[in-house]
Amino acid sequence: MRSLTLCLALLAIGCGSALPQPAEPPGPERVRVRPVFLVAADALEPPAASAALVRRQLEWAQARYRELLEGRESFAIAPGAPFVLHSPKTKAEWMATQDGGAEEAVLELFAHDHVDRFSCATIYVVLFVGTGHWPGGGARPINGGINTGGGVMVLAEEDLAAPNFQSTLQHELGHAFGLPHVDVYGFDMNDNPSFMSYNPAHHTNGFEPSATPGALIAEDRRALNHATRVFPKLAREPLEIGAAGRDLAPIVFLGPMQLAGQPEYTGPSIAP
Repeated sequence: MRSLTLCLALLAIGCGSALPQPAEPPGPERVRVRPVFLVAADALEPPAASAALVRRQLEWAQARYRELLEGRESFAIAPGAPFVLHSPKTKAEWMATQDGGAEEAVLELFAHDHVDRFSCATIYVVLFVGTGHWPGGGARPINGGINTGGGVMVLAEEDLAAPNFQSTLQHELGHAFGLPHVDVYGFDMNDNPSFMSYNPAHHTNGFEPSATPGALIAEDRRALNHATRVFPKLAREPLEIGAAGRDLAPIVFLGPMQLAGQPEYTGPSIAP
């Protein structure tokens, strides 16, 4: 089900070799992951079973990140039941969006939460309800780069029970945290050990893990060491970065989202 991993992040990738160090990095101190059911105007609310399912999937992803971060830390999940947002847009209107629905979803969530791109303290895990399988699934950090605030990923409530939903979730969360695909570092997308590849050996099967799950390569580890709004303990105890005798590729930054009515983000790609 590769279509679940068609990542919006590739639409805006920039490359840099230096890390800007602003005196006061913008944004909230802590960013948390929040599941959202976005219900089209002409769709029914998701069944109760879907709320339990998304919680179970997120907790599994949380445990996997903690394992990959050597027990130091994992992302925090917002407490309580998944949020249900009733959209004024119909199924047809959502299916007609040109960007996979991510930007429109972010704007509706900003309006509901009374935040903007600078104050957003949330990684929104948006699951569209009533649209069927979501062909535009993907993820991005809202302000681009690493450690610059919130993020978003968009999939479908219908896909919660898809065979490789969990491996897709881990991959898309990586984009929302600021990680690019490994091909921007010159690696093969089909056989790289990073979960930021499309390596089919990483695919989960329902709630059965892969025998060879995706891992973190040195470039991933370097980036997540900077993502201290999502993983604050890494500021005190960062991951060691070993590249097995090779030089690390120049760091790659994801670009900011274009959000109508929101100020343009012109801050750093990475905060200290």
